[in-house]
Parts: sequence; C-alpha cells; structure tokens
Amino acid sequence: MGSELANNPVVIFLTIMTVILVTPLLSERLHLPGIVGLIIGGMLIGPYGLKLLATDSVVESLAAIGLIYLMFSAGLEVNINQFERVRNKGVVFGLLTFFTPLVMGTAYGLLSDMTWAGAILFGSALSSHTLIALPVAARLGIITNEAVSVTVGATVFTDISAFLILAIVAGKGGNGSSGGDILLLIGLIAGVAAVVLLGLPRLGKWFFRRFGSQTVDFQFVLVELFIAALLAETIGMHAVVGAFLAGLAINSTLPHHSPVAARVLFIGQSFFIPIFLVYSGMITDPLAFIGGTDVLLAGIIITFIAYLAKWIAAWGTARLLGYSRDELLVSWGLSQAQAAVTLPTVLIGVEIGLFPPHIFNAVMLMILFTSITSPLLVQRYGSRLRRVSPAHSPVEDQPLLRRVLVPIANPETQESLITLGSLLARAGGGVLLPLKVVREVEGEAAEARRYLFDADILNDPDIACKPVYRIDTLVSKGILRAAIEQDATLIVMGWRGKPTLSQSILGTVLDEVVWKSTVPVLVARLNTASINALRRLVLIVPPNSLDPAAVRAPLEIVAAVTEALNLPLLVLASSEHEPALGSAIKRLHLEHHFQVVPLNGGGVQDVLAYIRPNDLLMVTTGGSRLRFRSSLGSFPESLAAATRESLVVLHYA
Repeated sequence: MGSELANNPVVIFLTIMTVILVTPLLSERLHLPGIVGLIIGGMLIGPYGLKLLATDSVVESLAAIGLIYLMFSAGLEVNINQFERVRNKGVVFGLLTFFTPLVMGTAYGLLSDMTWAGAILFGSALSSHTLIALPVAARLGIITNEAVSVTVGATVFTDISAFLILAIVAGKGGNGSSGGDILLLIGLIAGVAAVVLLGLPRLGKWFFRRFGSQTVDFQFVLVELFIAALLAETIGMHAVVGAFLAGLAINSTLPHHSPVAARVLFIGQSFFIPIFLVYSGMITDPLAFIGGTDVLLAGIIITFIAYLAKWIAAWGTARLLGYSRDELLVSWGLSQAQAAVTLPTVLIGVEIGLFPPHIFNAVMLMILFTSITSPLLVQRYGSRLRRVSPAHSPVEDQPLLRRVLVPIANPETQESLITLGSLLARAGGGVLLPLKVVREVEGEAAEARRYLFDADILNDPDIACKPVYRIDTLVSKGILRAAIEQDATLIVMGWRGKPTLSQSILGTVLDEVVWKSTVPVLVARLNTASINALRRLVLIVPPNSLDPAAVRAPLEIVAAVTEALNLPLLVLASSEHEPALGSAIKRLHLEHHFQVVPLNGGGVQDVLAYIRPNDLLMVTTGGSRLRFRSSLGSFPESLAAATRESLVVLHYA
C-alpha cells in the first residue's frame, strides 16, 4: 500500500509542494535562507531520509527543468547592458575560478592514483559552479551589482569549459576524443551561441509583431527557452548552457519589467527551481561519509579544496577589480556551490572507470556543505551589499513616472496602451492609474466599472495599480479633473494618427487635454500587436521644435522610455539641436546604445530614410498651442500618414 501511494502522482505532487511551502517558512523562523530549508526538506523525504519519495523519472524530470529554469533566470534577470560592460571582467573571474580548482583538483586526483585523464576530469568537476543561491541574490535586489554580474558571467565560462573537458575526456567511452572532434565541438558551441544570441531576438520580434498577446508571448518565451536547451544538448553540452544563453537573448528582446518575463520567472521561482533544490537534497546521503574512513577523508579533503580554490579565485578577482569585502564574500558564496556540472561529471567518471566508487559519496558531502553555505553567505553579505551599493537605473526616482494616468476608451488599443503605461510606471517605481471616463448617461457608470476591470494586465499582482473611473459632462474634462485629483505626473493617451489639423491639432479630446494639462502628456499611436515587438526608439527633433537651452527635461522622459522598453536610441536632430542633444544625452548616462544623427532638412521625407520596421518614433515639443503650430505644425500627422510604425508625441506644458 505504501509503495502504491509513493507512485501516486497526486501524492508525489502533494509531498513536494508541502516541502516547498513549509520548509522555507521554517528556515526563515530560524533566520536561515529558504533554500537551506528546501535542501534539508529534500533530504528528509528522500530515499536517505524518511523514504516518502523515490528519485524516479518523474521527480528527475521536474528537477532537470528546474535546473534549466535556474540558469535561464540568471540570464533573464541580469542587466544585459551591464553584462556587456563587465564581459571582460567576467572572463577574468571565469579564468581564475575555473583553473584554480582545476589545478588543485587534478593534483588531488594524481595523488589518489587516478590516471591523468581521470585527474583532469575530476579537477574540471570542481571547476564549475551552480548558482544555487541566485534566488537569494534576486530577492535582495543585488543582481545588477557588478560583482554579481561578473560571477554570473563567469558561470557560463566555467560550465562550458567543464563540459568541454567532459566531452573530450569521456569521448568514445573514456578513450578520449580526437583533435578533429575537439575542434568540431568548439565550432558547434560557437554556432549554437550565435544562433541563440542573434537568432532568437530576431525571431521573437517577428513573432511578437504578428501574434502579440500576453498569453501567446508567454508560451513563445517558454518554447524559445527549451529550443535553446535542446540545441545545447544536441551538440553534447548541458542544457543549462543553452538555457542561460536563451535568458540573455530574451533579456535583450523584452522590455524591462515586462509582464511576460515576470510570469516566466514566477513559475520558475515558485515551482520548478524549488523542485530542483528539493531534488538536490533527496539525492544527498548525509550518512554516506561515515561508511568508511576513505569516504570521510576524501570528502573532507574535496570539500576543503572546493572552498579554498573558489576563495582564491574570488579573492584574486576582488583585488584585481577593486571589489569591497562584501562583494568578495558574495561572489565567493555564489561560486562555491556545486551541483549542475559536478554531479553528471562524477557519475560519468565513475561509470567509465576513471574514478573509484567512493569518490561519488565524497563529492556528495562536498555538494551538501557548499549547497548550504552558499545561500547563507549570500544572504548575510548580500544584505549589506544592498545597503552599500544599491542597483541604480537612469529612471530611478524619475518624478514623471511616479503616477502615470492612462485614459482608456478603445478596446482594440487599450491593452497596448496600458502595457506602455505600466512599463513606464514600474520602471520608475510608480503607480499606474488606468482611467475610464463616461458622460452623465444613466447606466454608463456600471458599464465603466465592468469595462475597466476587464483588462487582463490590471490583474498582474506585480503592478502597483489603482483603477479610476469617473462620470463627467465631457471626457476631456474628466481626464483633466482626474489628473488633478489623482496627483498624476504623466498622462498617456491613445491616438489614431489621423490628420485633424483643420479642426484641432491632435483631435478633439486630445486637443483639450494637451493644451490644458499641467503635467506632460504622451500621445501614442501603437501600430503593433505587442510592445515586445519594438526594436528601437527613434527621437525626431525637427528645427525649432525644442528650446536648445532646455533640452534636459524632454530627454529625461526619453531616457525613461528607452530604459523601460529596453531599446537602443537613435536621435535624428536638426543642426541647431545636435550639439546640445549629444552632450545632454551623455550626461544622462544611458545604459543602452545611442546615436545622434544630423538631419539634412528636417522634413518627413528626410526622416523616412532612417526608419526601419518595428521602430518606435517619438517627437517631443513643449509650450503653448501657438508654439506647437509654429514649430511642428502638421509634422506628427504627416509622419503618421507616411509610415505605419508606432509613433508617440510627448508634450510638456
């Protein structure tokens, strides 16, 4: 009866979910990271504990997906622009944290009478590391710290190098691989990296443009993840390498704070990654090392080598790059845990006869200790690091994004408009204020409530959202009064882009709001199925459209949009604005690439030569209606008529 229950899928799922729910709560009561509780919980329910669950194919499959999700999360959460800047530093740490354990592990293997092939393979098993404490760093908000980014980048280097050695040494059943095989494998790795990092972003933009919706985008991201993982496995690498590359690729595709990315991470962090941690505990036998002196002695020495080698690498990197003591200890904590590459390497080494059997249990002792101490170190010193050097973004504390009011009226465009408003609000740590205004007609108030709360994105728990509805004689008056009552700092409105200059500049309601609002108004015509499809922000500054002496204020919101949507910036500026704009943008310290290009004329035809598919065009202006007419005239309407790309007009009061 007991074995039948143990094989019942409902019982398996219930047991795992109970451990995932209860053990982190108990760990926090003891002031320990939740990861420690998950590992210990796995040891209790596993075959070496109470034997409630076996490490069968079901649990192994879920754990394998959890490990893939862990590395995918690392790539998805890292600041891609900072990652590019610290790439060389990541290689420095990667070299140190790979070769130091490799040399020390190889020396131990030779002293233990292993062959040269076995000793090198054993050293490579200690050279890699698993970011088992990454969820702790993510919760502390230190992912974007340079030392953490360097450690994450080094993980890719160590994992690829370790698997490369495994493929070489274990090739052809342990007889090694030929030189041609090695060159072929290196070429395949480079090819997969190019396909994932260059191909997936382009495929994603194409897909989002044609089939955009939050559900479909979410499913597509998951498909991309497992395609990359499968590509890595196909060429003989571990799936985690492809998963990390997929995380980087999707990171460069989606806007920062994207609801799609948030949902993907939520599933991983709340289900699959905890299952991997529980599984790591289930396969660990804490009593194995007392079965004989050879296991105990080997376990102690291997654990000491793992700690010392990773410490030397972290200490050397901190001295070379000038990191603080807390950054050194966080980097050491993140890089000391062993699991993802170590386990398969040791298992294969034992199977092909390169390692003695007792090495497996000795290595499991090392994995147990490093898996527990890694999150403890990151928890303790990462909390200090957060206070000393918090992650900074160009849009942090941006006052314009504190309270973003988004009036909605058209069901066909409301999702894209609210998504844009939510991305801006989340980027600036602000609040989204979706607004529905109805006129004083009986029965429309109830309809307004139903209509407003039907928008899917408003149900996202990660968005600070305060839906607003009001009844007024005119929609424009309702928007302006709501902006005052709700203390709005920015109004985001939809626009059809049709030329209406004969009656008003932007349209009847827009005209009233733009010229009477006391806060900036961003008018958007979004001609894409998904915000995720946008590739570049193009700021257009025609002659006389801005005061050259007052360009900073408009550029701050441009920087905020660039950062929130995760887009490079192209500035098309007239000759009178080009010098001031270039120097002003440099002072903003944008994380994304930007370029300032002089416009020969400044007309619509001059602009069209630079526009590409999936560009987001932006025109900024300020001042009175008279100034708008004299500077821009019908430029926005003419541009909207000449191109199908998305267009926004930002107006400052």
